[in-house]
Amino acid sequence: MGDRLRDEIESGSALGQEITPFVTKGVLIPDELMEQVLGNVFAETKESGLMFEGFPRMIGQVHMLEHALKENELALDLMIYLNVSTDEAVRRIKERAENGGREDDKNSEVIRTRLAIFDQESTAILDFYRQAGKLIEINGEESIENIFDAICQEIEK
Repeated sequence: MGDRLRDEIESGSALGQEITPFVTKGVLIPDELMEQVLGNVFAETKESGLMFEGFPRMIGQVHMLEHALKENELALDLMIYLNVSTDEAVRRIKERAENGGREDDKNSEVIRTRLAIFDQESTAILDFYRQAGKLIEINGEESIENIFDAICQEIEK
């Protein structure tokens, strides 16, 4: 969803202009704006399945996603949570910013704000998917290759 948000901003659309200040500050996008982005994803997708990365980030977005899936006659198969320390997440995000030119990922304060908000919100999200029997937790401190292999194994199941 982060890429979708950046695409929307780069397009110069009215929605992109509304999203920009939130992304710049590293705070979560309000539900009403995220719902528009999510609606665009489903409207543009002709595939039989989707994979979201970095979404949902708030419990309201969980319900939004569940509703959109139902409307599109889809179901969530699993939720993968990469368990990573804040310090390691900051290091990796900054590395990604340098290699990928993502301006919003270059500011440590913005990154830490985004991660702190996620930490506050994630407990309810993880509990929701754990109770639904769809949560898979993977050690995100492993090498990229090991993490990738673990994710592939879970998807194949």
